[in-house]
Amino acid sequence: MSREPFTRLSREVLVDNPWHRYCRDRYVQADGSDGTYHYVDMAGSVCAVPLFDDGTTMLVRVRRYLLGCDLYEFATGGLQPGDDPLAMAQTELREEAGLEASRWDALGTFAPYKGVSTEVCHVFLARGLAFVAQDLEASERITPHRLPLADAARLLATQQPADGMSLAALALLDRFRTHGAGA
Repeated sequence: MSREPFTRLSREVLVDNPWHRYCRDRYVQADGSDGTYHYVDMAGSVCAVPLFDDGTTMLVRVRRYLLGCDLYEFATGGLQPGDDPLAMAQTELREEAGLEASRWDALGTFAPYKGVSTEVCHVFLARGLAFVAQDLEASERITPHRLPLADAARLLATQQPADGMSLAALALLDRFRTHGAGA
């Protein structure tokens, strides 16, 4: 009896916390044999790219505990099951960058760590911006920095390590600006 390749046979949650689950699946490999796959299962993430009318943007400088360094990036955040990605992008932009937007466009999605995680990041363009107070969590050290979009792009591309989510967001923004909202 042949089995359909890449069919899940079983799933075991090895670690479960508020943000993700570390799982082990048994599945059918391409040759029909049983395989094992370990991965991080998570509801996804969001990234908000703010763009002011004058062509400037707002990056946030974030202390990244796991890397032991500060990174410049766009406002980002994780999703919980059932969260609306746009609503969470709006929340992250307000909390981290101290901005609210009257116009939002979906730029697209990407898989930041496709071989290790089920995460899909939803990227949005925020325009019609107004300043509000930041609302940081105790675990966050974040400072906003407004600069021309071209300067922000150079900074994001040259910092080490580069922030992959922000670089992907720039690529989606470029596609949107080049090909329009239907891209």
